[in-house]
Amino acid sequence: MSSPKKEQTGNTVIVGIDFGTTYSGVAFTWSNKIERMEVITSWDSDLHSTSDEEKTPTAISYNSKGEVSWGYSIPFEPEQGKWFKLLLIDEKDLPDEIRGSTKLKEAREYLKKHNKTPISVIAEYLRLLWNHCNQRIIETVSRAVVNYSKFHIVITVPAIWPQYARVRMREAAKDAGMLTKRIAGETRLDIISEPEAAALATLSDMEGRCDVQVGDTFVVADCGGGTTDIISYEVINISPMAVKECVQGQGGLCGAVFVDEAFVQILKKKFGQKAWDKMEGRSRHRIIHDEWEHGIKPMFNGNMRPCIITMPVECIDFSAFMTGRRAVPKIEITADDVCTAFDPVVDKIGGMVAEQAAAIKTLQTEEKLKGPKYVILVGGFGRCKYLLTALKRFVGEDVEILQSRGSGPWTAICRGAVIHASSLQGLGSFTVQIQSRIARASYGTTVIRDWNSRMHKKKDKYWDEERQGWYARDQMDWSLKIGEEMISDKPVRFSYSRLYSTDEASQRKIEVKIYTSTESPPPPRKESSVLLLCTIDWDTEINIANLSTYTNQLGKVYYKLEYELQMGSKNVVANYEVKG
Repeated sequence: MSSPKKEQTGNTVIVGIDFGTTYSGVAFTWSNKIERMEVITSWDSDLHSTSDEEKTPTAISYNSKGEVSWGYSIPFEPEQGKWFKLLLIDEKDLPDEIRGSTKLKEAREYLKKHNKTPISVIAEYLRLLWNHCNQRIIETVSRAVVNYSKFHIVITVPAIWPQYARVRMREAAKDAGMLTKRIAGETRLDIISEPEAAALATLSDMEGRCDVQVGDTFVVADCGGGTTDIISYEVINISPMAVKECVQGQGGLCGAVFVDEAFVQILKKKFGQKAWDKMEGRSRHRIIHDEWEHGIKPMFNGNMRPCIITMPVECIDFSAFMTGRRAVPKIEITADDVCTAFDPVVDKIGGMVAEQAAAIKTLQTEEKLKGPKYVILVGGFGRCKYLLTALKRFVGEDVEILQSRGSGPWTAICRGAVIHASSLQGLGSFTVQIQSRIARASYGTTVIRDWNSRMHKKKDKYWDEERQGWYARDQMDWSLKIGEEMISDKPVRFSYSRLYSTDEASQRKIEVKIYTSTESPPPPRKESSVLLLCTIDWDTEINIANLSTYTNQLGKVYYKLEYELQMGSKNVVANYEVKG
């Protein structure tokens, strides 16, 4: 099997950015030093104990003086904006249970208070993140290397995000100054899906292992702060390692933040609303940060001794002491309480993993009826011990669940983003290929078709003067349908034609609108579930003398322009090109 064609460049700095719902991470490499990929850990911090983490909080704070702080550098007391990543998605596209989330409501209110839009606050955060990382890269490889190198930036986004959210992310990156022209040339920005980036990092770690054979299948579960994406692959070659996505991926808004929110609701109930309202912000932070984030949550595996939390002094009813009735200054958190917080999210993830495993089984022959060899957990929430324990009951004993310790799962996405760009640039020895993907949406254009009263709606019927016949307008021609295979670097071709009268001979511009739908199967006509993805403008001089002609029933002659729309696919994103 031949290796894919790679883009050779000079000095290049590659930066992979995992812009997460709760935490963000950055990895980078340069020139031919892919083996020396580095993850940024030196964050400006108001808390010295957290400054060397592999990620920094996706949080921002504006004070009354107009000053901005972010990540670990936010002083404790001020309000801060969190969860704003999820605001890139229109409210109508959020699930009902997420739309009314307390955290999302707080995020919207914070942005409204400071007169910010989701794009503007994300651009502000990315600018601060980018400036910090740029300085760290300079300190690592020297200012000269940075100044005279091209930059290739890869930002990851959830696979479940609609296309418009990807466009907004690109706009925010541009507004953040990440694409500012450099001495060495234009900065390249790619946006790829989080599960694919995580899979690339995972595949890189698995390459050369004796337990990986052609025909093996495995599921990568990217469990993050806000979203979980599931993607499944089949190994089709060992050296170089090549895989293809074997079943349609799944995803949902079911990440760690929803477990956190559920636990806060449990605390409120335990303390009582009156005591909770009296609690100072510092006390809440201590309980949630120390007792939960760095205590119960990462260590919980389904069993634990009751955790006793001392009630902050401001919550104690001292009048009870005056009357001889002592208020109980402690609350107890049991294993059942913690399961109550975890289970709704874990069950959703488990259900998706089970569906992937079942779908993989349907692809096997009767002689080889089996599920995936491995389920591999990555992402911040992918390190959760309880998630590992709970998933075993969803996939059974025949499927092995792999969960790395340390920072590997947490940094898989930003590392995978670097590996993606490095493989395109031809840097280093990384050879894993993702040869095909399964479409998570349908892509197509509107066309007219010969009128058929049994197939078409009456409101679509119209008389075409040029062709002198009855036609149905706004019919969909899906160039790629949801669930179909997208082969990397092998475009799908569709032919179209357009008629011109002699009066239109000077016309230069052709406009093609691309639509998308997540319905399965996609609808045959343009309706509410069919959304405009983008508009392609083709501006070229048309020499009608070189065109063939078409004569209608009335003898009127038209010039016929034939052109081709090519759709390629990389990173689960459709790319279109018009050829005349």
